[in-house]
Amino acid sequence: MKVFFTNFRRSFLSIGLIELVFTLAIQFLYQKPFKIRSLIDGLSTISLLFLCLGLIIFVLQGGFFDGMIYSFKRFARSIRNRQLGEDEAETPLKEYKHRDGKRSPIIWPLIFDSLFLFIVSLVISFL
Repeated sequence: MKVFFTNFRRSFLSIGLIELVFTLAIQFLYQKPFKIRSLIDGLSTISLLFLCLGLIIFVLQGGFFDGMIYSFKRFARSIRNRQLGEDEAETPLKEYKHRDGKRSPIIWPLIFDSLFLFIVSLVISFL
């Protein structure tokens, strides 16, 4: 149990450091690099990109689209004209899921670190 929490903390720290390194790396693309405005802009941009990436992975691994496919197939079966006495076997939803709802352990640090850094950049920009 202790190993899980130390790895979980490391993943939060590593994602945060990766975002900060990317923020510093894109400073060379700005006209006035390493100024406070360009640092805030870079931090908000990188944190939003990582947040979007984390949310996309979250949705894809959760089986959201598998549920949609299942419901569309079920709807198509219900409106299709069936002859009297015809019985169709319906595939259960659990056959569509690939990962049984388990998410990668990197998703939560990715989402929360990115959200935290974006909020920090918003607060600094207002000050």
